[in-house]
Amino acid sequence: MMKKTDATKLIGLLFSLILLTGCNEALITGGPSAFMSWQPLLIITLSCLMLIPILSLTLLIFSQWKHLQFKITLQRYLHSSLILMLAIGWFIEVGLAQHHDNKVNLIITLCALASQLALVVFAFIRVNKQQKMLYRANNFL
Repeated sequence: MMKKTDATKLIGLLFSLILLTGCNEALITGGPSAFMSWQPLLIITLSCLMLIPILSLTLLIFSQWKHLQFKITLQRYLHSSLILMLAIGWFIEVGLAQHHDNKVNLIITLCALASQLALVVFAFIRVNKQQKMLYRANNFL
């Protein structure tokens, strides 16, 4: 049976190899890769990049009525989703290195990353404040 760290290493290795196979035409020929082969994958990643902050905002609003442990778990999700968004943004920029829509996609990527970062900071401040209030209530007398 595989350990969790072994599975994570395997997923990271497979992700890297997939990225390298998509870039091999540009590496071998020295020219831009064929955009048509990347287009369906780029559309999927761009839509995921835009949906992650929307889902995070929805969960953050929903967490107002939940207990502290749910908010801590949500904070972990927000941190990992921000890292995932950085990887997706990098993938989009690699795929569109020589394409004319590069600036539009870069602006969309930066806006999505900025909104996710703002949600991460807001969730961190909110959880930290609630933990301090809980600590003061438990150690009142």
